[in-house]
Amino acid sequence: MNMRSIRVLLLAASAVALSACSVNIAARNDKPAPPPLALASPPAPVAARPGPEDDPRLLATLYMQQAEELRRLSKQAYALAALRLPSALKQPGSSALEQTDGGKGKPPAAIFDVDETVLDNSPYQARAILSGTRAFDPAQWDQWVAERAATPMPGAVDFVKELRRSKVRVVYITNRECRPRDTVPHDPCPQHADTLANLNAVGLGPVAPEDLLLKGQNGWPAEKAPRRLEVIRTHRIILSFGDQFSDMMSVTRKEDSAARARIAAAHEDLWNSRWIIIPNPTYGQWADILPEPLSRSLRTR
Repeated sequence: MNMRSIRVLLLAASAVALSACSVNIAARNDKPAPPPLALASPPAPVAARPGPEDDPRLLATLYMQQAEELRRLSKQAYALAALRLPSALKQPGSSALEQTDGGKGKPPAAIFDVDETVLDNSPYQARAILSGTRAFDPAQWDQWVAERAATPMPGAVDFVKELRRSKVRVVYITNRECRPRDTVPHDPCPQHADTLANLNAVGLGPVAPEDLLLKGQNGWPAEKAPRRLEVIRTHRIILSFGDQFSDMMSVTRKEDSAARARIAAAHEDLWNSRWIIIPNPTYGQWADILPEPLSRSLRTR
């Protein structure tokens, strides 16, 4: 085969190849276009976890810690008690409704609640807010008690010193609860030693062990009347201090706000002479008795 023949064959082969490519391209172009890729649906928005700014306790706790008004209210309450003290010592009668005989002939005593009455536990509340712990956590509370770090409420230390100078027995009745603790398995009520140490450290002592009465100690219930009766056996209770209605008298969660107002009004003489309330906006039976939702209890006029 000469060179001319080879050249002809190569040209023919090239033409066939080009024709085949054209057919394949045309075939490809005749196919329907593939459907567009489906885009993934955007993820559902994740509900933001409530933070400290959403916590209903925030303003009340800040009021406890930052408001000069709260400090002044607490100091005024104890200043009022100091004004009432001479009369309470001199005049017959008792601040305890259970002491029906007035305690005649017995030496004087004053009874105090502990939390938010003589000790400020707002750092515990602040920790709960910052950690997102909305419900009361007994373990976290017990850890706080064990730290013995509560500071005194304004005015409390000076007034307690005045009571001691006046030879008045100072008794603390608290619903801090006796609970076993793994770190001290031999002690059924380590909270007693913790609270005793805390009170003494901030100047509210010296507190004798028998002058601090906890819930659960000796089988005492949350209701404080049995512990008041314990003090009444030997002393006349001349003044009572607390941040709760129940620090003064027996009430239950069955009594709504209106019922509690009627009960309080029945003892106007004691409010005016022997009962001292320390303001506490952060918790208490006053809030526990409100129906859900809480907004139902708001007044608009």
